[in-house]
Amino acid sequence: MLSKNVKGWCACAAAATLFFSGADAMAAESSASPLTVGGAIRFNYVYKSWQDEYRSGFFGLDTARLDLNYDDGTTIGSAQYRYNHFPKGQGGYWQHFLHHGWIGRRFDDKSELHVGLDKNLFGLQPYASNNFYESIAFYAGFEDKYDLGVTYLSKPGPVAWQLGFYPRDGGSYGGGSNTAPSANRYSYNIVADDDAQGFGTGQRDTERNTLIGRVVVKLGDHDQHELGASALTGEIRNQARANGAVDTRRNAVAVHFKGTSGPVAVMLQALRYDYHTSHEANQTYGGLDANSFVIVGGFGYPFPVATKGDIYIANASYDIGGKIGPFSGFKVYNDYSMLHKRVGHYQDSAQNVTGLSFSAGKWSFSADFMLGKHHPYISPDFGGLASTSAEHPGYSRRINVQAGYYF
Repeated sequence: MLSKNVKGWCACAAAATLFFSGADAMAAESSASPLTVGGAIRFNYVYKSWQDEYRSGFFGLDTARLDLNYDDGTTIGSAQYRYNHFPKGQGGYWQHFLHHGWIGRRFDDKSELHVGLDKNLFGLQPYASNNFYESIAFYAGFEDKYDLGVTYLSKPGPVAWQLGFYPRDGGSYGGGSNTAPSANRYSYNIVADDDAQGFGTGQRDTERNTLIGRVVVKLGDHDQHELGASALTGEIRNQARANGAVDTRRNAVAVHFKGTSGPVAVMLQALRYDYHTSHEANQTYGGLDANSFVIVGGFGYPFPVATKGDIYIANASYDIGGKIGPFSGFKVYNDYSMLHKRVGHYQDSAQNVTGLSFSAGKWSFSADFMLGKHHPYISPDFGGLASTSAEHPGYSRRINVQAGYYF
């Protein structure tokens, strides 16, 4: 069964190569232009240990995306739109959304100002992980997240800082009838719950007026190490209270380090967050304390996250030199992250991903073996990153093999 999936993967990869060869030629002709057009198409093979109906896993399209970037030295900008269409084993749904879209200016000292749907520069950058599924921080809304507002990046140097203010989140877009409208987005934000695809709590929270600051110090003879700290504060607006909308606050702080020594790279982060909510007693499910969780949504589905927690991340990777035929850029890695929940006597969530990535021309490949518990994507637990089922106390397994063509 797996061999058929692999054959299908190879056939799709060959077809995509032929399809995009014309795009390569067009890109070469316009390489002198400040405007570049690109994109990607990705395919996944997935195996989940808890899915009895897919004992051999399943294969299908993951993402198709279009990228636009502009840089004439002074005026800069970037946008990306994505379409996802997942097979039945992954939920059998489709959706589309704006991943990011901003315009900006680069000043004489190389500092930058961005306006639009831009990345939150909180914690480890550009990612707090090496693998495709990122870290638990991603699902809690603290990694690879984009909101609507203004971002300033200081000039590069031994000490650099960034400051961002985001009055709104990135918004929701379109998806199939089996997705939650408020969660059709890339970034995991606090969102309004959904009766059909969510938990039916009646919570109608949204993020407002988020302020983020980050500073890093470069260390080492060649700036190969980076030590930093990040802070976040913002509002949570509950629009479903009987006495009208009520604003409360959410806060987070993190310390982080990343460094390299030859082929070895390390990423470390400790993060604490605290959400002050104002839910009424009936805005809950399963008899839980209504203020012990918020509803977070992304990729079509919402799930609960504990309102107080600590996230720890420890990643290590090793770059392997040389080539094997057309393949190069080999990297092996192990990414560990866990969420310690400081409310509701909830059980901790954890994930560990061991993987390999490499490339061949414009093709990129990765293979990840994931272990997770009390996790919305790496276990059968119903409660996501808040309450969890006593029926699933141990680790579940997930395998993800991906091929992507980037043009």
